[in-house]
Amino acid sequence: MSQSVTHIVHIVHGFHIGGLEKLIVNCINQMGNGYRHTIISLTTVGSIIEQIKPEITAIALNKPPGNSLRIYLDLFRQLRQLQPDVVQTYNLATIEYQCVAAIARVPVRVHAEHGRDSYDPNGTVKKYRYLRKICAAFIHQIVAVSDDLYQWLAHDVGIAPKKLKLIRNGINTHYFKPVDKPASPTVFTFGHVARLQSIKNQQMLISAYQAACRQDPDFSTNTQLVLVGDGDQRQQLQQLASRYEAECHITFAGSQADVRQYYGLFDTFVLSSIAEGIPLTLLESMSMGIPHIVTKVGGISEVIVEGCTGVTVPSQNHQALTAALLQFYHHRTQLTTMGDAARSRIEQSFSETAMVGEYTKLYQYGV
Repeated sequence: MSQSVTHIVHIVHGFHIGGLEKLIVNCINQMGNGYRHTIISLTTVGSIIEQIKPEITAIALNKPPGNSLRIYLDLFRQLRQLQPDVVQTYNLATIEYQCVAAIARVPVRVHAEHGRDSYDPNGTVKKYRYLRKICAAFIHQIVAVSDDLYQWLAHDVGIAPKKLKLIRNGINTHYFKPVDKPASPTVFTFGHVARLQSIKNQQMLISAYQAACRQDPDFSTNTQLVLVGDGDQRQQLQQLASRYEAECHITFAGSQADVRQYYGLFDTFVLSSIAEGIPLTLLESMSMGIPHIVTKVGGISEVIVEGCTGVTVPSQNHQALTAALLQFYHHRTQLTTMGDAARSRIEQSFSETAMVGEYTKLYQYGV
C-alpha cells in the first residue's frame, strides 16, 4: 500500500451485539496503529460500537426491508469519499455490495463467510450459490472461518481455490480464563449464549430442558437454564418457557455487552444450533474451562474433541439433547476434566493473535 496507514471499510448488514460483530470488534482492537477502520452498516449501528478503542467512524445507511437502489448509490458515494484501501464484507447479506466496491475502485476486496442463515442452513439453495459465485468475480479473497465452509465454497458453490482462504475464529484466552467456583454449588447451571433466532434453535433447547425436568424431579429442583442474548424469537421462547414454569427454572438474561461474568456461572455450555461456522461463544466458554453439549453442525467438530472436551448430539434431535442434559447433571465428576481439556484445546488451536495475523496479511498484500 502507498499509504502508511491502511484504511479498511467493514460492510455489515447491522452492527449490534452478536458473535460476528464481536469478532470484528476484537480484530480492530488488536490490529494496532497501522490500520484505520470504518464500519458501514446497511441498516443500523448499536452500542457495541463503543467497545472499539480508539473510537472509529460508524455509518448507518438505514436500509429498508427488501431491495433498495438508494443503498447502492449511498454506498458508492461513501466509498468514493472514504477512499479505503480495503473493503471487507460479511456473509451473504452483504456480498452483492462487492460490485459497488469494485466500481468505486477499492484496491483490495475481501469477503468473509462466518456461517449460513436460517433460510439456507445447509447451503443448498441454488440462487444463493449463484449469487456467491457471480459476486466472487469482484472479490480478491474469500475467507471461510471453518473447514466445513471452505469445502462447501470450493466444491458446492464452485469458488476457485486460489480465491479461498481458511482463517478460523480465535479469541483472547487471557481475558476468557477459568474462574474459581464454589466447591458445592447449590444449583447446577446450564448456560447458553447466542442470538435468539431460529437458526440457533433455542426452541429445542428449552423443550429438551423441560423434558428433563419432567422426567427427573431431582434435576428439576437443582438445575437452571440461563439464556443470554436477544432477538426476534424472544417473545415466542418466553411463552414456551412459561408452559412448565413451576417445574423448570429458565432465565432470560437478555443481551449483554460482556458475557464473561455469565460464563463464570455456567457448569455446562449448551448450543442447539441448526447451522454454525465456528461460534465465538463456544470458543469463549471452552477457554473459560466449561464443558459443552453442542449439536454436531458446521465447524463445531473442528473445535471440540468428542467425549473429551464435551459431547455432541445430532441437530434437531430433542431426545438426544434431553438425555445429554440428564447425563451431565448425574455425572458431574467428569466435568472438571472435560473443562480442563476444553481450555487446553482453545489455547493450542484458536488464538486470537494468530487469527488477526492472518487477516492483516490479507489486508497488507491483497491477492
